[in-house]
Amino acid sequence: MMRICSLVVGPLLLGLALPLAAAERLDPQQMFLQLRPDLGHLQFLWTQAEGDLNGDGMADVAMLLTGSTGTDAGRDERLVILAGTPAGGYRVLSVSADFCHPSKFYNLEIRRGALLVETVETADGGRWGSTTRRFRYNAGRQDLELIGEDTRSEDESSGEAERGSTNFLTGQHVSTTRSKGKTQTTTRQLGITARPFLNGWDCGR
Repeated sequence: MMRICSLVVGPLLLGLALPLAAAERLDPQQMFLQLRPDLGHLQFLWTQAEGDLNGDGMADVAMLLTGSTGTDAGRDERLVILAGTPAGGYRVLSVSADFCHPSKFYNLEIRRGALLVETVETADGGRWGSTTRRFRYNAGRQDLELIGEDTRSEDESSGEAERGSTNFLTGQHVSTTRSKGKTQTTTRQLGITARPFLNGWDCGR
């Protein structure tokens, strides 16, 4: 469910930290103040997750924000990463280009330093279809790097299921299918030469 945020986005630039005490960390609505002025239309917080992504021992925040552009382009969606600062505020670490627009919803989780972003396309009548992308912080680029992608398709009524997992670090793809009570797993090597970084990344391309 979307949460409506009524704050006015201030003219803060990418990377600017707010000088707050550690006990006064911003709540999700106030995080909008970290956005660039050109992203002021992102007035709705879809979902968020908190955890240490860049390994500095401070809590970071991942948010999926959406809003109307007021043009023919319609609704804009962005994955925004805020890095915690020693002063208790946040700085903007990374902002995607237009994100994935799932037909159902998003799930976000930060686990063992990695950000998991699940886009759910099907979730009804015993059926589930989703894609989960795994991002990890790259210190050299100071950005999140896409390191893996998992797909899941299941139908409880038929008992059929298909799962795929791609590791962009090794270039390996593992696919598992279940049909008529039989399970088959195949592994193949992909010709992956480069991995995208989150800042400016367009999910639809």
